Amino acid sequence: MKSKYIKILLIILIIILAIIVYNFASRTYKFGDKIGTFDGVTAYSNQRDETNSWSPNYYNGVYTGIKWQCVEFVRRYLQVKRGVTFSDVDSAFEIPNAQFTTLNGEPIHMTNELKVGSIIVWPKGYEKSSPDGHVAIVSSVTLAGITVVEQNYIDNKFGRFIKKNELKNTTILCLPE
Repeated sequence: MKSKYIKILLIILIIILAIIVYNFASRTYKFGDKIGTFDGVTAYSNQRDETNSWSPNYYNGVYTGIKWQCVEFVRRYLQVKRGVTFSDVDSAFEIPNAQFTTLNGEPIHMTNELKVGSIIVWPKGYEKSSPDGHVAIVSSVTLAGITVVEQNYIDNKFGRFIKKNELKNTTILCLPE
């Protein structure tokens, strides 16, 4: 009799936990809401482009990009954490051909080392809904794959794990030490 109540209680707890997880995972953010922070740099929601904002953003007076696109987050991350920026691009897939410089204008030659803080760039049309490509920051590296943080991908999921075999056709850019 006692085990029957324990089973019922466990089932109720599992249902409650599932509801909590579902509500957290399906949270809807408004344009400009904070979706996460990595290494002290915050990412914001752009509602998966539903707002159609073309407003420029600046950090300490330096242009970072269009609010709150993927390119803006990466450029702002580089400015805040490394004192680096890159030339203006129309789309994320153009970043590998961009000119990287210090904020003082000194040229920087990127490497292709995969490590925390590296930039990963997806090509034009890597997904049907991505004619502009995509760019993110690598937040962890394991033998199985990487975790990236990003803006303008999935608002309710700031960190995303990607298996190493799913990285083909991507470009990895890393600032030299």
